[in-house]
Amino acid sequence: MQEQFDIDFPAPFNIPENKDSLTKVLEIIFDPGERDFSVFTSAIQYENKPKFGPSAISNLRFDVVRYDLVTLRGRIRVWYDIQLTFGCEDTIKDHPNQHSYYNFTFNLAQAQICFESDAPETSSTADEF
Repeated sequence: MQEQFDIDFPAPFNIPENKDSLTKVLEIIFDPGERDFSVFTSAIQYENKPKFGPSAISNLRFDVVRYDLVTLRGRIRVWYDIQLTFGCEDTIKDHPNQHSYYNFTFNLAQAQICFESDAPETSSTADEF
């Protein structure tokens, strides 16, 4: 599933000037103690929902793939650990070092960062046989 969500700028906020400063901002915004951590982990859970059952996301890490300071747009790779629970068997399976890609835009008028995941890969009926 393609996920979209917006995060309000933390106060005080300055537009990051390079990839390193953007990575630091993301680490602060999505710290496990912050409200927006659950917003991002929920998006990752819903993104993975068609492939897996209930999950728990932890250990978010960010890699800025592209960042254009002129357009205030870019792309990040989010690394995370996911723990899957299979209800019919009560089995829990850990999958460390998974990743997803998100495009982002700084919306200065709304004082938000807008995130959008990649479109999901759809399997054909032939893939199931």
